[in-house]
Amino acid sequence: MCRLFGFRSAVNIGVHHSLVLAENALALQSDRNPDGWGIGFFEGQVPVLRRGVGKAIGDDDFGRLARFVRSSAVIAHVRLATFGDTSIANTHPFSHGQWVFAHNGTLRQLDRFGAELDAAIAPELRQLIRGDTDSERCFYLYLTELKALGVGSDEQAPNDLALIAMERLVSRLLELSRANGAQPPAINFIACDGRSLAAVRLGRGLFFSTQKRYCEKMDECSRWQAGESLPCMHPLRVSAVNHILVASEKISAEDIWEPFAEGDLIGIDADFNFVKRRAVTDSAADLERLYAPFYTAECQDVQP
Repeated sequence: MCRLFGFRSAVNIGVHHSLVLAENALALQSDRNPDGWGIGFFEGQVPVLRRGVGKAIGDDDFGRLARFVRSSAVIAHVRLATFGDTSIANTHPFSHGQWVFAHNGTLRQLDRFGAELDAAIAPELRQLIRGDTDSERCFYLYLTELKALGVGSDEQAPNDLALIAMERLVSRLLELSRANGAQPPAINFIACDGRSLAAVRLGRGLFFSTQKRYCEKMDECSRWQAGESLPCMHPLRVSAVNHILVASEKISAEDIWEPFAEGDLIGIDADFNFVKRRAVTDSAADLERLYAPFYTAECQDVQP
């Protein structure tokens, strides 16, 4: 099952509330996802990755790190193992060069197309794989798609190339699955280079938020005190945003959460533009019908 959380903000903010204190904090979700935790964050533009193999809730290292981190971009994950044993190498997020990446889902019947997936990964990236999860292989395939767009693993993606690479990754995995008669893959992904953030929903519930109902930091906000209209508050769907949250489950009541439709790609590009579009050509309704039996079979998963 796994659970992921990520954000991109115009300013450095803390994660202790979302990861530990909120009504449905990620640490609480680790009760059902006990096979490891990870937090990837950026100090300036430099990615930092910390991971553990136990349950996040009650883990002193997780708690201390959640209290310490202040960043403009974070990806965190709690794992329920499907592919691969419980080990650091198999624990999300994954990081290489400038990039941090996490996955919720599974490539069903991967034995039917695993060799083709591996062959699609650039050789110099394929040799970096350390674990045995489908997720890590998807990460390096994502970096391969970025490379094809002219973005090296140690570079930030310009414009909306981080989102285009995510579209290409999803399309390639769907094509491999369908061509080999495999069951549809569940591939909720989130990736960040410290500037762009790209997230996609396919086969698992996923939510995003760019607005708040209220903010405990309101009294400290100079813009609010000056009487400015803030893009982080009502109304919904303003053209400009100053943050985006992405999560497998709604984390906190102070945020206004909206569901991804199946196949939605949502994120922030390199110029801090909010992006929402389709990642696949199939309609959301067709994808919902395709995935409905798997939500029933995997009833632990939370649908929007």
